[in-house]
Formats: sequence, C-alpha cells, structure tokens
Amino acid sequence: MRVRVETERCQGHGVCVVTAPALFDFQDDGKAVAAERELSAADLDGARAAEASCPELAIVIEGKLRTR
Repeated sequence: MRVRVETERCQGHGVCVVTAPALFDFQDDGKAVAAERELSAADLDGARAAEASCPELAIVIEGKLRTR
C-alpha cells in the first residue's frame, strides 16, 4: 500500500504535511510530495486523515496493506 499526491491537483495548501508529516513534505514548487515507501499499519491512519482533509482531493491511497 502506498500513498501518492496527484501533483496536477495539488495547490500547495499543506494540510497533508501538517496532518501526516512523516508521510508528506513540500517540493521546491510548493506542492506536496508523498514518501516513496510502502505504508506500514502505523502510517495508515495518517494517510487516511490526509486523504480526507485534502481540499483538492489530491491524496490517493493505493494497493492493499501488506501483512507479514
């Protein structure tokens, strides 16, 4: 499972960065970028909160959570 930012939709509000700073950061252009790694179970709540709070609906969670 991964989270990504649809950069064409992102307007740089930064809600995702504030909501889940371990998963999101700002690029040089002021738009958000997601961590390039598989989400852990601990990351999932933050990713979902960021997805729900994005005013541009630019946060997408993809795949299934891997369990070991």
